[in-house]
This record gives sequence, C-alpha cells and structure tokens, in this order.
Amino acid sequence: MSVAPKEQPAVTTLRVREALLALQAAVREAMVGAGQLMGGRPVDLVAAFGLDLKLAWKISRIAQSSDPFAAVRHLPGTAGWKIAMTAMQTAGSPAARIAAADAAFDEAIRLGTTWAGDRKAFDMMAAGLAAGSDLRIDVEQRRQLYLGGSYVWGVRARLALRFDVLGPAAKKGLLDCATVRGFVDLERLRADAAWQFEAPVVYDDRATKILSHRIEPLEPADARNPDGLPLLRSLSSEPIPNFRPTAAPKGIAAFEIPETSVGVEGRFTIFQGSILRSVQPMKRSKQHSGIFQLFKQRTPVERAVFDLLVHESLLEDGQLPEAILYSDLHRTPDSPHQLKDRLPAGLGVESLGLASRRHKLEGFDEYTKLCARVFEATRWKPAEFRVFRVAAPYPPVPSTLVLEMQLAD
Repeated sequence: MSVAPKEQPAVTTLRVREALLALQAAVREAMVGAGQLMGGRPVDLVAAFGLDLKLAWKISRIAQSSDPFAAVRHLPGTAGWKIAMTAMQTAGSPAARIAAADAAFDEAIRLGTTWAGDRKAFDMMAAGLAAGSDLRIDVEQRRQLYLGGSYVWGVRARLALRFDVLGPAAKKGLLDCATVRGFVDLERLRADAAWQFEAPVVYDDRATKILSHRIEPLEPADARNPDGLPLLRSLSSEPIPNFRPTAAPKGIAAFEIPETSVGVEGRFTIFQGSILRSVQPMKRSKQHSGIFQLFKQRTPVERAVFDLLVHESLLEDGQLPEAILYSDLHRTPDSPHQLKDRLPAGLGVESLGLASRRHKLEGFDEYTKLCARVFEATRWKPAEFRVFRVAAPYPPVPSTLVLEMQLAD
C-alpha cells in the first residue's frame, strides 16, 4: 500500500525569515536615503524625520535587530508604517527606496500571517524563534579572532562582566544606576602589553556626549586606590596591581598597570563598582527615549556577560531589553554608532526572574556576593528587580555591546 507524500506547507519558516531580512534591508536603505540621518537610535530618527518617539523606536529596532524574528514584535500597524515612510520620503529619501520598503513590509506581513495563521500568532511564533539560530560557525570564527587578538594585543581574560542595576533615585522621577564591571582571570602574554581600566561615565542618548553626574564608589575609598578608580577589593584577587592614571578621551578617567608577570603567574581578577546618581528620568522624554547601557569590548575575552537588573516600575508586561553589538573599528568618540556598524552576533537576552533569587554565573563564584554587595550599598529591595542577561562568546575587539530598553510614557 503506497503512502501519499506529505503535503509541503505553503509558507516555510525559511521563507518568512528571508522576507524579514529583506524588510530590514529595505528599511535601512530608506532611512539612510534621506542623507541626514546621524545614527540609528530612536532620537536620531526623531531628529531626521520628525517621527513620534514611540514610532521611531519601532523603526530603529526593525532596522537593527540582529535576528530578523526579533524584529517582528516591533512591526507597526499599517497606519504607523505609512507615517514613517511618508516622513522619510519628505526628508529626501528616494521614492524608489520608499516603494521597496512598502513592498517588503507588505510581503513580510502577508507571509508571516499565512505562516502563523494571524498577526497575533505571528508575533508569538517569531518570538519563539528569535534566539534559535545556529551560531556555531560565527562563534568559531570569533574564537579564532580571540586567539589571534590575544597574541597581537598581548592580553586576555576568561570573563568580562558588567552588572548594572537601575532603580529609583532619591530625587523623585529620576533613576540611579549601580554599576559593577571587571575581569576574571586577566593575564598578560607580554609583560609590557598595554592595558587600561576606565572608570564609569554617563552618556547622552546618542552615546557621543559625556554628561556630568555625581558618582559614588560602592565600597569606601581605599588609600591604595588611585583617585577616580572605585576598585572593589572585596571581589578582586590579591595582590591588586598598582594602577596609574593614563591618557583617555576628555571626560573619561582611565588607568593603566605597569609591567607585570605573564601568564598564570601574573593572572588576577579585578572589579570596580560605582553608583551613578540621577542619571536620567524614569519616563520617556525628548532627551531620553530609553535606557541605553554600553559595554565596551577592548580586551580579548572568552566570554562577555552583561547583566541588567531593572526595577519593576520601569517594565511593561513581558518587556525584554534588546542586545546589539556594534563595531568600533571606524567610530570616533564623538560620532554615534551607525546602522552599518552593527555586527551579526545573534545575541539573545535571557530573563532570569527576580533578583531575590540566588542567581549564579558560571565561571565566577563570587556572583552571589556581588549581588548582595550592590543591594546593600543601594538599599534597594532585590524582590523589586528583574534580571536580564546577555552572554557573548568571544566578542570582537574593538566593539560595544549595547543593551537597550524603551522607557514607558
């Protein structure tokens, strides 16, 4: 008895993915076609096209999501889409690029709803696929870059960690940010290899201007600490190498270490921690469209982990930050990241639940101690914060890992 061949689906997942990739490319072409876009962040779209900030956020995320399925939840309705395209054409984007973007939008929606059944199901199915791509080839290429970079730069680390906590400031309506950053098992491969540690700063929405804010160390100042470097000696290995101030762009305090032993003999773990007071409003404004936390990658590492803890009052139901990896190869300190600077990293953001749980981090046994130290210093309640994590294996150097989250109205 013969068995009838299984009927193939009219629309496949691969076909939907290709349509979404085409849409992302068409949106980027329409955006840059106006010739006056200074960067890819929502505030740049507001300035260039006069868009509403919420709509600008959606278009920016469509253009920049590292995974095409992650862009689906940002697709506006037909009316919002038309407003965005009309604004770009009015600003000078060629009609042919706008028409191509319109066609790509219609095709992505048509295929997506056919594939899933309806628009709501399209959103849900896409969300489930957003972090599911196979990155083995990409990771292997980045591993090779890490090995070569370690040799060239003469320094490497097992883990780079940034741990940021955003919560209500004493001044009503504003946010404080507690930030910890450091390296586990940092070692030189050459005794004179250059390596420096930057103290935290606060940037504006476009990450080009350093803003003045009160910054306090998480731990009391130590006489052995150089002025301006808030070392966390309770989380660092002993002895800590001596640091000395070094040249850095205006507004940034940077420190370097003199010659040390190489390899395992000179290996150390180093952390710093600060509280940045009243860094921005809790609600969206013209000057502050969202939360943008930057993690510079300047040291070859096996793994970079960025944990963002956000107070529940800042979150809408089901909201996740988004992760974007930007190349800094051609960027100057006073220029914003461009759309072309995005790197295909396929980074997914993991929601770990409440901060009151005893979370762990593989490769760093002091993680629980770190959490306790931050909440002790800030006097915030862990049960009021949610933890989000992005892990980047072998991040390229130089680049910047950005976690972005839209603020509520």
